[in-house]
Amino acid sequence: MPSHNIKRLAGFAKEEKSAFERGLVELQMKMFITVCGAQQKISKKSDAYGMPSSMFCTVEHFWGSDVFERVEKISVDEARDAIREQVLRLNPIAEEKKIVKFILG
Repeated sequence: MPSHNIKRLAGFAKEEKSAFERGLVELQMKMFITVCGAQQKISKKSDAYGMPSSMFCTVEHFWGSDVFERVEKISVDEARDAIREQVLRLNPIAEEKKIVKFILG
């Protein structure tokens, strides 16, 4: 579901934008939801308009229902190493200090 629909259905007002954004980030950090695309708003005339909004879905929907079973089989060290390797694949000059902060927060 696109974030603009989530915001509307949850009853967030325009002035509550930062609270809404914090809630989305918290749900992502706790692995309840993940970004799974983008979608523009649609007018009553069925025309797309505005900037695209991030679409969110459950982690299980995006990765498959067995995602948590697979994750349980990976040690913390293996997970950290895999994340570190992916960061370096995407950014070979990433500083180790920043990688650690990215992984551990």
